[in-house]
Amino acid sequence: MNLIIKKDKYSIFISIAFFVLGLFMFLYPNDIVKFITYIIGVLFAIYGSLKLYSYYKSKESISNVELTMGICSIILGIIIMFCNGIIELVIRFVMGGYILATGMNKLIVGLNSRTYNDKWIGLVVIGSLLIIGGLYMILKSNIILSTIGLGIMVYSSIDIISYLLYPKNKDVIK
Repeated sequence: MNLIIKKDKYSIFISIAFFVLGLFMFLYPNDIVKFITYIIGVLFAIYGSLKLYSYYKSKESISNVELTMGICSIILGIIIMFCNGIIELVIRFVMGGYILATGMNKLIVGLNSRTYNDKWIGLVVIGSLLIIGGLYMILKSNIILSTIGLGIMVYSSIDIISYLLYPKNKDVIK
């Protein structure tokens, strides 16, 4: 059975673009979060403005659903745009708190099972690592985005290397 790998001539540029995106996510996670929250806030505000426009343009306004959705979307958009630090903080505390609670649970189960299970040390180590990771996530800003950026850089590097190893347009692998 032959497997044909066809390469797109733009795949190297896409991989380089992903590497640059990952690099920015890794080096400047706070700025990326601000940028993303501004974009989301602007989209909510535009959506709300369109709903208000649709409400006022409509001659037969039977319900005030579009008016309510428009006003709420604009308010939510403004909140998202100007409170991006609070949103990032809430996300960080929720995710870090969940990891911390999971680690504490595993640590407690491991310590309680040491009398009847000889593999309790694994749960204690995993629980301790999760507790450290949860605390680090709570205390360190945007560690998740930095990790995702690092993953994107690794992926794109592997893709670039594979592109350079197979420079022909089509390769047949048997």
